[in-house]
Amino acid sequence: MKSFIRNYLKILALTITALVFVLTSFYFIMNYYHSEELKRQIYISENDINYKNYKEKLASINTNLIKFRNIKNPSNDDRKMYDRLVTCYNSLDSFGTLSKMNVNTYHSSKEIHDLGSKFESYVLNNCWATNLSFLKQDDVPEKYKAVAPFISNYVNTISSQIDNSLSEIENNGSYFYSTNISSATIRNYLTSDYSMIARSYNDFASIVLELSLMISNGGNNG
Repeated sequence: MKSFIRNYLKILALTITALVFVLTSFYFIMNYYHSEELKRQIYISENDINYKNYKEKLASINTNLIKFRNIKNPSNDDRKMYDRLVTCYNSLDSFGTLSKMNVNTYHSSKEIHDLGSKFESYVLNNCWATNLSFLKQDDVPEKYKAVAPFISNYVNTISSQIDNSLSEIENNGSYFYSTNISSATIRNYLTSDYSMIARSYNDFASIVLELSLMISNGGNNG
């Protein structure tokens, strides 16, 4: 009887070991397959309208900042805004942002994620939070009161766009994924996420462009 129990337990242990091995192998193969899917890249062309629009907006911002420097005796509010916008311009044109992105080539999900992360650190933190978030205050200078609420709401929308895109990239890159997610689906998501991130850069550049236009015209919008 003892011999029978011993043999039974041995068979049970071997069965459990085999089952664990099978499940582990399946999990490994599943993760390997997904990692290979994530290596698939998307092609970003120089003709991508988001990229081209962004470069054009940066050029216009720079032109407006140069124009401001030629204004004699600008107001203190204009001087302060100019300094803030110079920082924002440098943030929008920093290494790793859309401005410095290589085009007419392929990009991985990590590169697209990094592009969004740079937007959070350089644009939302350095430009908005550090320099332009004063527009949310009640005592914002009179000349900006008309546009300040719209800018604040716009930034909230942009921030949500970035959060959603980065979250989707991270979720698609998770090892705990649905096996019916195809390579084409992952690339479609990544293309959509890139477009959303590029749109966020463009949208924020539009804000900086509008403010730079105001000071280049001596504080008048238009």
